[in-house]
Amino acid sequence: MEVSRRDFAWAIARAGATSAGAAFFSAWLRASPPGAAHLHSSAPPEPDRFTNYHPQFFSPPEFDSLTAFTEILFPTDETPGAREAHCAPFIDFVVHSAAEYAPEMQTSWREAMVWLGKSGFGSMSAPQRVSLIEAMAAPERNPQVHHDGFATYQLIKEATVRAYYTSRAGLIDDLNYQGLAYLTAFPGCDHPEHHKV
Repeated sequence: MEVSRRDFAWAIARAGATSAGAAFFSAWLRASPPGAAHLHSSAPPEPDRFTNYHPQFFSPPEFDSLTAFTEILFPTDETPGAREAHCAPFIDFVVHSAAEYAPEMQTSWREAMVWLGKSGFGSMSAPQRVSLIEAMAAPERNPQVHHDGFATYQLIKEATVRAYYTSRAGLIDDLNYQGLAYLTAFPGCDHPEHHKV
């Protein structure tokens, strides 16, 4: 189950080129997080298009598990999390689209979801899920530790990071990205101690 960062980035680009890609990514990039009124974004709000998203690749129980997993990786606090960034719909769309150009990616995700299902993740309480993910991630902190779910953890984490930091919630509301701005003036430093030449 080896899907590299480059593979997933390539998959996103290819998914965007599919017939449904333009419509999906256009809506996803503009989508406001639920309850976005409390956020400090200068971008205008958009209606939430993903409240009733129907997964195309994952089964409903798998999609629920994926959603819960992503929300543990990027919880909502004073900044938006995976829920507001619609990470699970993004992942589902990219993996679904991979059927056209990278079916091996779908195989990797199918194996990951089988592993997650066998672990009982879907029926665990929230604290149990957190504990399982911490155990799955242990080899990341200590290479001498082994966990059977590490590959699943890596796959979901990489996709979640990509989804989050390319979403409106992650890029604009969290990172406060202002777009391709340029300065029309270059004001000097106003610290008196720096005025000495």
